Amino acid sequence: MSLLQQSKPLVTRAGAWHTWNDHIHLKPGQEELPLRITFMNGADGRPKATDMKVLLDRKPLADFKDFNGGSSFSLDLSGKLQPGNTSLAVQGFGPTGAWIRWQLHIPRPVITSVEPSLLGVSDTVTVRGTNFSTRPERLNVSVGGKHVKLISSSKQEIKFKMPGNAGSGKRQLVVSFQSVPSAPFMVSVKASAPHISNIDMLSSPPQHPVTIFGSGFSPVAAENVVTFGGHKAVVTAATESSITCIIPEMHFPQWHVPIKVTTNGAASKEDFSINVDVRVIENAGVPIP
Repeated sequence: MSLLQQSKPLVTRAGAWHTWNDHIHLKPGQEELPLRITFMNGADGRPKATDMKVLLDRKPLADFKDFNGGSSFSLDLSGKLQPGNTSLAVQGFGPTGAWIRWQLHIPRPVITSVEPSLLGVSDTVTVRGTNFSTRPERLNVSVGGKHVKLISSSKQEIKFKMPGNAGSGKRQLVVSFQSVPSAPFMVSVKASAPHISNIDMLSSPPQHPVTIFGSGFSPVAAENVVTFGGHKAVVTAATESSITCIIPEMHFPQWHVPIKVTTNGAASKEDFSINVDVRVIENAGVPIP
């Protein structure tokens, strides 16, 4: 259960009844889920009230007898609330400094399974669980922090198309219903081949930095492997669209040395090359090869 709303401490003073007027606020759709309200007497270790009455929408909801000698009790409010504000009034009596508090809890969405077991770009993904919604617009689903567009949804199942920007490897899948998130569910995402579109140098010597541009790279530098003619380069920085690396030590001059980028095990397929030479010649912006 997730804490949706709670009162401030309701503090009594000796010899007088006090009334605290508040509202329970629900977003559209949240009234469909199980809701529980809990009242605590002597909250946070403070003194206890000796009497209490509760009105929901001006109708009696609970009184002091519901504590049954304990420090708290809970009530099921499922089906008793509407979207928007519902008035809640608490009346309390007790010694000076006695604390009463209430909390409203709503169940989190729960993910129980995801198919397929290995997710690829454009795959149709099925998420099964509980506490989803028949209204897709009330759900927010993300993979690796990237929002996905839903195909369909019910209270137990969601379908969506896998986005191309979720990264690869282990990623967290999260379903949120009206801002109440599920616990993250770990999924495995296939690596898609990185794509090289350009390089900032036409010619450069070993130990010189170059930047490769494209897409499908990992922003984690260590997850990218760059080779020049089969020689592994040191990657110094990376984003999803660029990699900066150092040309490795090799015999030179050499012309048309092939460049390959491998990200999370998937290799680029473009035929890109660079001249490894003492001359440093910048690429004027013309894509190569």
